[in-house]
Amino acid sequence: MTARVRKRHRETFTTVFTGLLVNYPLNLLGLFVCIDYLNMTDTFWIGTTVTAYMTIVAYIRVFLVRSYFDRTTA
Repeated sequence: MTARVRKRHRETFTTVFTGLLVNYPLNLLGLFVCIDYLNMTDTFWIGTTVTAYMTIVAYIRVFLVRSYFDRTTA
């Protein structure tokens, strides 16, 4: 396995693992806020709302991970 392939595996693992660490609690928090604080009852709108803000967080998270790995090889 080349160094380039190992780097890709490390980056992929980091992206997936940080997604697990960030997205699961964020999902629970989003459901709690939507259901208990905003009194949302329509599953379509709850799912859409949670997906929208999780997409924004995921974009930022992946951008930061990618930036980190770009800096470590530059």
